[in-house]
Amino acid sequence: MGHHALVLRERVPLAGVDVGATLRPLAILPGDPTVRLVPGRFERATFTPEGPGTVVVTWDGGGPRDGGAAWVEAYGDGAAWLLERAPDLLGVRDHAVGFEPAQEPVRSLWQRHRGMRIPRTGTLWHDLAWLIVQQRVTHTDAAAQWRRFVVDLGLPAPGAPSLLLPPAPERLAGLTYPDLHGFGIERQRATHLLVAAREASRLHGLVALPAPVAAPRLRALRGVGPWTSSFLAALTWGEADTVILGDAGIPSAVAWLLAGERRADDARLVDLLEPFRPHRFRVIRLVLAERPRAPRRRPLAPRTDIRRL
Repeated sequence: MGHHALVLRERVPLAGVDVGATLRPLAILPGDPTVRLVPGRFERATFTPEGPGTVVVTWDGGGPRDGGAAWVEAYGDGAAWLLERAPDLLGVRDHAVGFEPAQEPVRSLWQRHRGMRIPRTGTLWHDLAWLIVQQRVTHTDAAAQWRRFVVDLGLPAPGAPSLLLPPAPERLAGLTYPDLHGFGIERQRATHLLVAAREASRLHGLVALPAPVAAPRLRALRGVGPWTSSFLAALTWGEADTVILGDAGIPSAVAWLLAGERRADDARLVDLLEPFRPHRFRVIRLVLAERPRAPRRRPLAPRTDIRRL
C-alpha cells in the first residue's frame, strides 16, 4: 500500500467532545515535527503495528455542548489502523460517565472544561520515545532535543509533507549512544531509547492488553519508571483514573487548586485525588487546563548542552 495514498476518510460524531482541548497533551512540546494542532485541525504522524501512518482531523466550530462532528483522514500503511481507532484518539469513547464532582473547585473546572476528554493513542513506540526524551530535563530542553532527534532521524510523513514521522525503531535499534549525543541526549536517556527501540516489535503487542496487565511488562523495560509508565497508561491507553507519579509540577499544581497548598509530593497527590476515583487523571487534566504547566520528571538535569562536550 503506497504511503502517500489517501486510504480512508470518515465522519466521526463528537457528541459534545472538545477536540482541541482533548488532543492538547499530544502537542505539548513546541516545534514537535510529528504533530500539528491549530484551531479546527490536528495532524499527527506516527507508527502503528501495521506501519507508518498519518491521521488528519478537522472539525467544525461548534462548542462542546452542541454536538459537532469531525472528519478524519488517514494516510500510509497504518491508515486503516488509525481510522479504526480515531474515536479513541478523539476521546469520543471516553464518556466520563458518573463524573459529576460536587467538590469545589473541581465542580467549576468541570463546568468550564466539560468537553475535554482523555485521548487514547495506542501508539506505544511513538509515545514511549517521546516520553523518554522528556525524562529528567526541562520542558524547553526536551522540546529542542526531540525536534533535533526527529528532524535528523525521522522520515517524511505519508500524506502530510509538513510533518515528519518519529524515528523508526528499526533505524534507532542499529545506533549507539554517540549517534544520539549530538541531539543533546545524554547517555542514560540514549540507552533507554535504544533499549526501547530493540524491544519495539514486542511492545506493539502490549497495546492490545488492558493497561494494568501491560504495566508490569512495561516497567520491566529499562528506563520505564513510575513517571513514564503512568503517562503511558494515561495517554497511550486513555486510562482516566491514572495518577501521574514522579512529576516535578503536578503534585503542587493539584494541591494548590484543590487545597491551597503551595508544595506537595506524590503521597499528598494520591491523598488529594482519592475522592475522585475512577477519574483521577481527569482531575489532573482539569487542573493543568486551568494552570498550564508542562509535566516534568523530578529531579531536573542541569541545563548543560552536552553536544559541546
